Amino acid sequence: MLAAPEPCETPMNLRLVPLLLCAVLAGCATTRVSRDPDAPGLVADADNRYEAIAGREPAVIDPLRAAPAATAEILPGKTLALDQERLTPQAYVLIGSSRHRHDDEGARAWIAEQGQLLGADKIRWYAQADTGGISAAYFVRVRLVFGATFRDLNAQERKTFPAGGVRLGDVVGESPASRSNLRSGDIVTALNEAPVKDRANFQSLLREHMGRTVDLTLARGTETVQRKVQLGRTFADTP
Repeated sequence: MLAAPEPCETPMNLRLVPLLLCAVLAGCATTRVSRDPDAPGLVADADNRYEAIAGREPAVIDPLRAAPAATAEILPGKTLALDQERLTPQAYVLIGSSRHRHDDEGARAWIAEQGQLLGADKIRWYAQADTGGISAAYFVRVRLVFGATFRDLNAQERKTFPAGGVRLGDVVGESPASRSNLRSGDIVTALNEAPVKDRANFQSLLREHMGRTVDLTLARGTETVQRKVQLGRTFADTP
């Protein structure tokens, strides 16, 4: 369920070949950058500035990575809110953002190098019509607590499950939910025998048991199924 300017988890029910920003980035020898060893990435200057999200510095993020850092995928974004909405259920968390006075080759080179220094997995950049510059958002993929979206039961489902529960939606591959063979459409009715009342209650139970193995009671069609799930350990919000 994984937080951030315009909270990292706005709506969470929604949901990439590497792409270089431009062919000349590798040869931008004229764009000189400096690095502060006590700061995450590049030093801010008059034209470029990076702001990290508190609690998501490299020392915090690196142990939570789903995979070692590689070359970031850099693409133009829609809006920050929409990109967070799509990427958060895939276990990407926003670690920081940068603003650039100019929309030019130098700014793009700065963004690419900053992403490399931070170990970002995805970078989305946005044109700023009001200033003529651009901004960028930096994302890292982390291990999920659960790995499936879920929603409150609708009125028809509540007739069958009057005590409540949540219905699972998309299950993310290589997540705790997928490794435990949970399926889209399963209805979770209990966690460690504690009744699951609704979505908010299930979110609270998942956060409470992060890093532990829990027993889920599921309704799958006409069957009642028990599954053990080893929950992940991360600060990221659960979908």
